Amino acid sequence: MKRLEIIQLRLAGSLPDGLLEEIRQSAASEKPPTLVSIYHRAIVETDIAIHLRQELPESDNQASNLGLRLAAALREYGMVEHTVWRDTMSSGQTN
Repeated sequence: MKRLEIIQLRLAGSLPDGLLEEIRQSAASEKPPTLVSIYHRAIVETDIAIHLRQELPESDNQASNLGLRLAAALREYGMVEHTVWRDTMSSGQTN
């Protein structure tokens, strides 16, 4: 099963130097392996979206440890929303 976690951050100030690279390095050491993509909102530079993608052997609706740690740490920089998504196509379900 594929799982996607989205952590949205609305920065209260400027993005600290090196923060995005630290996030990428944290994801690289995770088990199960986690692919990370980081986006800036097209019009609002202070909005960041971090996508964490994992392939899991079973249905797991819980946030990953990495996602929870990132969401908690990023609250220092602004408002955070953290959501977990399942790939309905890979599970054969479309509800």
